[in-house]
Amino acid sequence: MKSETLRGIRTMRDVKSSVEAAARRKPRTTNSLGKTEEELHRLESVNDVSTGKLLRDERRRFAARQASVERVRKRLLRFRERLAMTVNRNRALMDLRHELRQQRDIAAQKPLAQGRPEMSTEQGRSEDGLRQKEVEY
Repeated sequence: MKSETLRGIRTMRDVKSSVEAAARRKPRTTNSLGKTEEELHRLESVNDVSTGKLLRDERRRFAARQASVERVRKRLLRFRERLAMTVNRNRALMDLRHELRQQRDIAAQKPLAQGRPEMSTEQGRSEDGLRQKEVEY
């Protein structure tokens, strides 16, 4: 009788994406199938002149791109500093104006809190502050 156990079932650990599989696997040609691991490693480590020039050019291009990115970062930092100065100056100006308005409002409310000075009735004013005039006929 055949075994009823499931064989060949792959778990999540066994499943790899095609990108992961391709990254670990090098293309095998008919010629490379006959070579030993030692020969393959030795052949991969051999650098020709054009590869060295290509690598130098790529390093130079990368350094130029990196320098360009750094220049943009510095320019952006200077712009942000100028913007921060403007914002801080406007904030300080706004605080000063707010403080001056509060002082003005407090100064305007002090005489109201003390009350108006009363005019004496001798000056021709009544107790409610209205002027009285005597009319002769």
